[in-house]
Amino acid sequence: MQIIGLAILAFVVWYGFSDRGEAAISAFDFHAFVMVLGGSASAIMVSSTAATSLRTILCLREAIPGLGTLAPANAALEEERAKLAELWREGKRAQAVELAERSAFPAIGRMLQLVLSRAPEEATRAAFTELRHAELSRWQPAVGNWELLAKLAPSFGMVGTITGMIQLFRNMGEDSMNLGSAISLALLATLYGVAFGAGVAGPIGHFLRGLLDERLGALERCEQSVGEMLALAGRDALVAGG
Repeated sequence: MQIIGLAILAFVVWYGFSDRGEAAISAFDFHAFVMVLGGSASAIMVSSTAATSLRTILCLREAIPGLGTLAPANAALEEERAKLAELWREGKRAQAVELAERSAFPAIGRMLQLVLSRAPEEATRAAFTELRHAELSRWQPAVGNWELLAKLAPSFGMVGTITGMIQLFRNMGEDSMNLGSAISLALLATLYGVAFGAGVAGPIGHFLRGLLDERLGALERCEQSVGEMLALAGRDALVAGG
């Protein structure tokens, strides 16, 4: 993946110096667009594995209403956690076991296992630390890539600006004086880079960071619920023994 990223980066630089036929300055410059988007993609590929690069792209669906998976999963996890704790408080142990077995979330099954085994506090902390690390290892690299894009996209816009200025100086010595395309690249590359970084990558990274924090918060509440359920089980055991 790193080799592919470097190859794309080399293509972006070469493409910036390639000749273009258009002379007028317009709101859209394909060369500038390719340089910013291609350069940003190359940076992600160089710094990531293939799986992380793919997950970075797939994270775009989280920002599209109806297509995201992380936000609904966070809500479902919180709902199942609250339901499991409620069933346990009400003494409906069989229904609690059924809920845990039916759940698609490892945290819910781990909650019941810890309660049934009367796990000590250290074991509970270790179990949920492992679950949090699993979520971080899955989502953190992709979230970090979007945050990285917010910083790097303006830099690739500057690459387009530099190549455009070089073309501008080169064309000034020619008889044709076809300076429009060079000026277009120099101006619009910076615009695209800033717009993509501040208007797209930055907000997406912030949004994904919030979703990841919600997932980690839900796991923390699951850990707290385990402590409450263990305390309730201990009181019930004392009452039964008395």
